[in-house]
Amino acid sequence: MTEEQKLFSEFNPATAAEWEHKAQKDLRDTSLDSLTWHTYENIDVKPYYAKEDIANLPFATHLPGQFPYLRGHKTADNSWKNIQQITVSGVGRAAVDKAADALTRGADGIHFFIPKHKEFDIAYLADVIDLTKYSISYTLQEQPQLFLKNLFAELESRQVSPHNLHGFLNFDPVTVKSTITDEESSAIIEVLNLTKDSPDFYGITVNGTSFSGIGASFTQELAYTLNAAVAYTDKLTEAGAALDDVLSNMQFQMAAGTNYFFEIAKVRALRLLWAAVVEAYQAKPELAALLRIHSVTSSWYQTTLDPYVNMLRATTEAMAAGISGCDSLTVAPFDSTFKAPDEFSERIARNVSIILKEESYLDKAIDPAAGSYYLDSLTNALATKAWKLFKDVETRGGFEAAYADGFILGSITEISRKKFRNIATGREVLVGTNKYPNPKEVIDYDPEALIQSEAFDTTRAAYPSEVMRMATELHLRKLQRRPRAVVAVIGETVQRHINATFAQEFFSCAGFETDVQQFASVEEASDKLENTTAEVVVVSSSEAAYVREFGPRIRNHHAKPTIILADDPQHMKDEMVANGYQEFIFEDCDMTVLLDIIQRRLSEGEDKN
Repeated sequence: MTEEQKLFSEFNPATAAEWEHKAQKDLRDTSLDSLTWHTYENIDVKPYYAKEDIANLPFATHLPGQFPYLRGHKTADNSWKNIQQITVSGVGRAAVDKAADALTRGADGIHFFIPKHKEFDIAYLADVIDLTKYSISYTLQEQPQLFLKNLFAELESRQVSPHNLHGFLNFDPVTVKSTITDEESSAIIEVLNLTKDSPDFYGITVNGTSFSGIGASFTQELAYTLNAAVAYTDKLTEAGAALDDVLSNMQFQMAAGTNYFFEIAKVRALRLLWAAVVEAYQAKPELAALLRIHSVTSSWYQTTLDPYVNMLRATTEAMAAGISGCDSLTVAPFDSTFKAPDEFSERIARNVSIILKEESYLDKAIDPAAGSYYLDSLTNALATKAWKLFKDVETRGGFEAAYADGFILGSITEISRKKFRNIATGREVLVGTNKYPNPKEVIDYDPEALIQSEAFDTTRAAYPSEVMRMATELHLRKLQRRPRAVVAVIGETVQRHINATFAQEFFSCAGFETDVQQFASVEEASDKLENTTAEVVVVSSSEAAYVREFGPRIRNHHAKPTIILADDPQHMKDEMVANGYQEFIFEDCDMTVLLDIIQRRLSEGEDKN
């Protein structure tokens, strides 16, 4: 195509400076820099990106299938396998039957979680499912080599070549328990020896989900996954495994979260950095292309409250995983946080992946996000910071040593606390949990049993908010009514509307019956609320005189509700407490602390009843 034939040739190219000038003109008095946002990775994300931002990035011109494989190893299409996850109990026949049904209804493969593999009926599995046709994978807790030997022996007795298997084996002591014993190394080496001639069956899985699932930042997830992979490589080669066998059998299992563009850039950065690791081992560059990436929708963002929202989250997460070029994808059922998934939730989970292929055509174009200045810049930023952190861990002695001295877990905890704090203050939104609740939601399970269950994931972002909501639900079941919060709005100002709205949504999210009442004066408010049965009274007014007068009038109320001021008292906190206010609610306050205080007072009231 000549210069004259280029599309849109009638438009003159614009420089970054011209875009900036135009944007600043439209913003008028607002600074363009004010639109820059800052991430947990200490990356400044600009409001726009231009060609100049990727001018010095060598990988920006690389094609799919080219080293360092940042844009993936696929050269025909962008297809991925739709993998359904199934947990096995006992001999596993029911799980195998469910798997066989799923494979006729859109699943391309199955990932079995097998807690006790010695009980698992391998012969029945081979009877029911063609293991050379479908991708069948296994997560095991111990002795993976014994399971694989039994599987291979069963196939050979049927004159089926185990070299035609598809899938992977997930046995990952490094990320699960932070170290690997000599016995476990020997077991994995046996797995490698069994699978080295099975090009589409991977024997080593490194779980980046172990880090993302407890609130790690993107750079931590990338760096620590690579550190764990290096720990395996060093340990196994030192024990006698061939380097090529280890590198060609490596799979990363990565979570796909709701931060759409970051998730796409994360997988790109992972491939880029893995190529650098392969190069550092002085191995053949093409081995980097054999890295397999299995994506799963994130457990960190799943919620128990308003669980149907998880369907929407999973769709965004699955889109990011598909666009990033994952090799396989598991979408978690929307209800898996509080019960065993049923036929409906499993079908919906399968269909997310199917729709992204069959109706959105994300599998048709290789690297659908190619050409994005933002994604290329973001990939470079993530890779640069993750590589620095990766090297820091290696200088500490590698993954096992850095975990043992508390560095890895401590650094993740520091980030996760920031995330929890931002959720508690409303700076980060979990739809249906800390904002936009479903007031008609019916909890049809035992909240107390769920919270005490070992299976209930306490590391998720929503967990602190859910515990508070469950306490409200227990109050409802014990007293046969919801606790009630009255938001008393006194006076007429814009700010009181903001404070009142925030308070109303806050208590609605906590499961309270919430009522906003408008009053013209303190006298009217105190008179009408004198006999209220509400457990909480929130006062919203910008008039200092109203605020000072209301507390003393209502604090001797016979029901003794918790009296809260919808404002940040700042230096006047002691005075407000003296005037009868017990807590304060405002944007950026710590909601978990506030709810904890209220729930304790509710419990005291229940005991009296």
